[in-house]
Amino acid sequence: MSSWRDSLTSLPGAVAQFVNDSASTASSYLHSQSCTSGSEESAPQHSDYKALPIPASLVKEQWRLIFTSDANIQDLQAAIAHCRDLVLLSDECSEERRWLVRHLIDLRYSLQELEEAQAHVGDDVVLMSAIKSVVGHHFVPHYPSTRNRLQAAAKRYYCDYCTGIIWRVVQAAYICSDCSYLVHQKCIDSVQRVCAHVLASERQYPISEICPEIGLSEQRYKCAECSTLLNFKNSWIEPRLCDYRGLYYCPSCHWNDSFIVPARIVHNWDFTPRRVSRTGLQEIQLFLDKPLIRLEEENPKLFVFLEKLCAVKKLRQNLVHMRHYLAACKIAVEQKIVDQQLGGRRHLAQSNEFYSLRDLIQVESGALADFLQSVFRVFGAHIRACDMCLAKAYICEICSNNEVIFPFDDGCIKCDQCNSIYHRVCLTRKNMICPKCVRIQERRLQLDRSTSRQTDNENANSANESSDAVQPTDTTT
Repeated sequence: MSSWRDSLTSLPGAVAQFVNDSASTASSYLHSQSCTSGSEESAPQHSDYKALPIPASLVKEQWRLIFTSDANIQDLQAAIAHCRDLVLLSDECSEERRWLVRHLIDLRYSLQELEEAQAHVGDDVVLMSAIKSVVGHHFVPHYPSTRNRLQAAAKRYYCDYCTGIIWRVVQAAYICSDCSYLVHQKCIDSVQRVCAHVLASERQYPISEICPEIGLSEQRYKCAECSTLLNFKNSWIEPRLCDYRGLYYCPSCHWNDSFIVPARIVHNWDFTPRRVSRTGLQEIQLFLDKPLIRLEEENPKLFVFLEKLCAVKKLRQNLVHMRHYLAACKIAVEQKIVDQQLGGRRHLAQSNEFYSLRDLIQVESGALADFLQSVFRVFGAHIRACDMCLAKAYICEICSNNEVIFPFDDGCIKCDQCNSIYHRVCLTRKNMICPKCVRIQERRLQLDRSTSRQTDNENANSANESSDAVQPTDTTT
């Protein structure tokens, strides 16, 4: 009876292990099929096929270029020398040269890590956290946060390569320090996906087109990442469209993750989460906090129809004016007021042109306006209480009021030509004509007149001198 109960209690673990082994076996079979089919047919030449492990023209050199974690220093040096020769022989700005340069960096990085590791062997130091470089990834051991052990134990982690569960008790895992690619230790050498940080660095800007789909026929009915054959007959090889990149992926490379798409936000102000691939998800997350989007240049009509954007734009303009005062104030620099209030979001007070994806999300939710209002109050309190900042205030010369005004006050306006500050009502009575600009223009006219008179006098004097210098000729005999 006890043996029967023991077998029942061990049944869930056995089933989980069987499912995990089956999934890893199936994925390895799919990858092997994709490799054999890829050698027979060349991959489609498309600009978005950057995630391919190796160009079709370099398949013959694969055995001399690809390295594993078991490679020694001699193997890496030979691979570096051969890769450098191929770089010189390849065409400029070609896909082969880009892949070779990227791979050459990985080889040199791995050689440096291996040499440093062997240098510490004599000191009886075991380097368990050595970095492993594969296809642009920099893998380090993955240790989940232990702040809440119950939540850490309940949360499941999945391998980005084989899609299997990572059992933290018995299996070691590695994570990419750049793109958070999580993988089993046994799957590191089989990783084919290029690091999303490399792709984001090459692109330097999120994809600006809304779902640039090219179709399955252009992909040869293969996965855009692992070249697995896609069809609708088997649900396990169902093609899944990535709304960010516009390419089709297999279920192993597309987990139906939902996330916002930058192009839909910029063009349609649409924050509805869309299904994206694992590569697209990691790439969008890398662009999340980078101020790269010139929203007013990309879609100026948004500032006409959305009051939220207009309010945020006005607040950012005021913060830009305030930053000039704080940058010139020694007290504000010593107290680090700008760093304490903005932290890593200094772009909000440097200009009002660039936005990050997180900024746009907070504009929609209203969190960004509240944050900017709090920063505005702190900056304004310092400027109005500091003697050095008050010394740089303005006085409206139209109404001759003794009240000091600043360019970030609501009832004030700044002249774009001479940077003078006036009350908006006062300048409106003058038909928006700046008195200082008028004086400057009159002085320029007077200077031009005096210069022209001086020039005319000099020309007249030179003409008189030349006429006096001419001697009349004697014609008498």
